Amino acid sequence: MSIMSLGESQEPFMDGIKLVHRTCPLCSTENSGAPPSRYSLPPWNIRECVECGFVYIDSAPEYVHLAEELDWDTTYAAEAKRKAKTRKFSYKLSRITRWRMRLIHKRTPSSVILRYHGSGRIVDLGCGSGGLIADLLDTFEPYGVEISKKLAQKADMLYRQHGGRAENAPCLAGLQNFPDNYFEAAVARSYFEHEAQPLAVMEATFRVLKPGGIIVVKVPNYASLNRRLMGSKWCGFRYPDHLNYFTPGTLKRMAEKCGFSVRSGLFDKLPTSDNMWAVLMKPV
Repeated sequence: MSIMSLGESQEPFMDGIKLVHRTCPLCSTENSGAPPSRYSLPPWNIRECVECGFVYIDSAPEYVHLAEELDWDTTYAAEAKRKAKTRKFSYKLSRITRWRMRLIHKRTPSSVILRYHGSGRIVDLGCGSGGLIADLLDTFEPYGVEISKKLAQKADMLYRQHGGRAENAPCLAGLQNFPDNYFEAAVARSYFEHEAQPLAVMEATFRVLKPGGIIVVKVPNYASLNRRLMGSKWCGFRYPDHLNYFTPGTLKRMAEKCGFSVRSGLFDKLPTSDNMWAVLMKPV
């Protein structure tokens, strides 16, 4: 069992939405005595754990508020507005040159999964409306867990057409509805940076995966050179959406603590990239 990283509720920060105190998500160290990072944006204090070096925001909105008041659409729009204000030139340039991303081959969770499994059951953590694994629906039985009610309903309608379903719940609670050794694969693209209890969810996913099952993970790379160059204007900072800031080292340590082996190639964790990929495999 993991040590839970959530503590008592604190004072509300907006319209009655309360914050929950967090210790280090990786080793459970209490870091409130250490000075917050210069990247902090009150009330969001970013801490670097004095014991293991994991970087995280030390408070999070209660799960109940993430279903509606602070769902992804709402917080994404608010963060886009903040970046447009604080990064006027670079943010606008990034938006109007999105076409550049089509010039290179785009890695997808589906392409990674098909290297390991050709069929079976798959679960998408934080599945949104379900479209991320849409190109696998003909060969995989799809499942998902999504905290936003309106997005979970859309995913459920889609997945039930292919024999699966979507759970409307926080991932830790939603995964409890599945038996041990149930899935061939899980997808966690742009998920673990949002999760208040990443270690506990990773452990729960380990339980529901079959031996040889995998999680395909994509998270922002806090060790990237661009973060060092851009500082507080780095695109990986999102308040309060991004609660955890992984490096290749801390992602590997968390995965191994849960029992996974980590497969990550040189091009999956380039220091020049703002994001990194990894395959976490449950031993056979």
